[in-house]
Amino acid sequence: MKTLKKYLPLLLLALLTLMASCSSTKSVVSDSGKTHKPTTEDIYKLKVLSHAKTSKAFTAKMHLNLTLNEKDVSLSGSLKMKRGEVIQLSLTFPIIGEVGRMEFTPESVLIIDRINTRYVKVPYSKIDFLQKSNLDFNSLEAVFWNEVFYPGADVNAKISEYSVSSAGAHTLLSLNTAPKLDYAFLTITESGLLDRTTVSSKNISDQSALTCIYDDFVKFDNGKFPSSVKIKFAGDKLNCGLDISLSSLTTSDDWATHTNVSAKYKEIDAESLLKNLVP
Repeated sequence: MKTLKKYLPLLLLALLTLMASCSSTKSVVSDSGKTHKPTTEDIYKLKVLSHAKTSKAFTAKMHLNLTLNEKDVSLSGSLKMKRGEVIQLSLTFPIIGEVGRMEFTPESVLIIDRINTRYVKVPYSKIDFLQKSNLDFNSLEAVFWNEVFYPGADVNAKISEYSVSSAGAHTLLSLNTAPKLDYAFLTITESGLLDRTTVSSKNISDQSALTCIYDDFVKFDNGKFPSSVKIKFAGDKLNCGLDISLSSLTTSDDWATHTNVSAKYKEIDAESLLKNLVP
């Protein structure tokens, strides 16, 4: 219990750090509004975008293992999402029940530490990593839904900015036009499914990078969904690895969209939480 009490908030904070539609192939609309005959690359991009899920909700049982600077923490729980509204991760421990929760909404992030009866609620503008990465709720939603995204805008309107390069079984969609970061989306050529998302700095002296690897695709909704998600963040002082295994995937939306925090919980800021937790 002492170990859980110490590392649960760190797990939640590490999760925060880590997180960072189908179109017709008859014609492609450029940013200028003009249409042109689609190229082979255009058709492939649309193939990748066609894997966007039509479901408005997602639920799954979850088992996760966090590796943080060579320390490991394992918990079970659930992942629930409602498109455009919320991403909710609930962490549970045998006998005790729910010990923590993280909830992303379009406006803010809520972290609830039930073991230590405290919580953090912060807008995206106050989260340094998300600001530097230009990641908003739509981008985070795309990461969790296994979809390609464009930072700060609708990917369908910006798809012409992605370059395409193929190498055997994989095809890479790259976005190198963002000012500070490069975004790379590795896909499986035959199916067009997204296999890996990588966000890295353009500054060669900055080796920090966020990588999300998808695997073990299972049938879900109108297509397939990864039942294995591995997220890695490499930085100067903090190296995190998060392995998520999902099961019992459904499109159920019969659950509370937003969490109400009990009055007995103490609100603290994320900076204070980090100061108390980093070894």
